[in-house]
Amino acid sequence: MKKTILVFMVLAAGYTLSAQASYVYTLRSTSSENTDIVAQPAPTSFQTNYPVVTLATWEPMGGWWHSTYKVDNNRITYVYYSTEPYYLIQNRDVNYKVALPVINSYVPETVIEAAISHYGARLYSITTIKTENNETVYQLCLMENGNASTVWMNPQSTEITSLDKARAGDMK
Repeated sequence: MKKTILVFMVLAAGYTLSAQASYVYTLRSTSSENTDIVAQPAPTSFQTNYPVVTLATWEPMGGWWHSTYKVDNNRITYVYYSTEPYYLIQNRDVNYKVALPVINSYVPETVIEAAISHYGARLYSITTIKTENNETVYQLCLMENGNASTVWMNPQSTEITSLDKARAGDMK
């Protein structure tokens, strides 16, 4: 009887171990300097969900892989995929998409394009503000390594080095 129970325990343990999913990790590299390893289900899911995107970059970020690409309207789009094997199963396509910059008020498209081309992926949001002299200034929030900083742009899409200049009306 003991041998029968032992055989059943060994078979149950073997079945449990064989039922676990195994994941193949592949190296996604365009140069010899990039050594990040992306879990294969994430790029496959990305290519399935966004077939028109031909140029995307992959980077790790706090337990998530994120892919960055630009769409036709010149907005930077991030798609995040979890690195946990449970979420990488094909039936559990867990991801979320973020399009930046956040536009908090009306901002002309030329200012948005200039800010994106100048600051790139660091640009988080743009807000239109008025100075004391009723001049229009655009406040840009930049995110780098989790730290926020603020810069200002005038309507001609040039950076203002100091908000004091904007307040004085000297935005040239």
